[in-house]
Amino acid sequence: METIPMDCVEKEFMESYNKNPRGWRVLSGRARDGYYNLYIMNFNTGDAYVLKFDSPFKLQPIGVGFKTRIDDLNIQDIKIYEYGFRPLSNSLFRKVMEVIRLRNRPILIGDEVRKILSIEPKPISEVIGKLAIEGPLMVIRNPNVISLKQIELEYKLRSELEKLRFKKGYISYF
Repeated sequence: METIPMDCVEKEFMESYNKNPRGWRVLSGRARDGYYNLYIMNFNTGDAYVLKFDSPFKLQPIGVGFKTRIDDLNIQDIKIYEYGFRPLSNSLFRKVMEVIRLRNRPILIGDEVRKILSIEPKPISEVIGKLAIEGPLMVIRNPNVISLKQIELEYKLRSELEKLRFKKGYISYF
């Protein structure tokens, strides 16, 4: 399986998402190797994108990925909510902002989440210039829930990511 740069994977995913915004799920978590994994999957089509990148806290993280099939990933038993761009009404947007302000952190729970998740995901062209929210992105707290095939894929991704980081001038002592 050939790896491709992170920005190419993102572009291909966004093209697929805009054609059909339904059925997408997104998982992320820190891998055992210290890098981060991002799994973007569509359970309707069986398509999946796997990314490995250095940090979610950088404006332009360095990463590589590839397209695969969901069958190659061991994620069937994890409850994942549908990802997408959802337009918000003015009243729901104000309520969400107020809840975030009162909690002093950008985390929504309860009724706000249920209302947002009940809104059908839309292509980006339908939410440009409107109040919208993106997500959810589910965080995997136990990234050890993987198959042998995933271990092989992660090893290849880590190797390619380290080569890319070296080319960009980052040095690792591990």
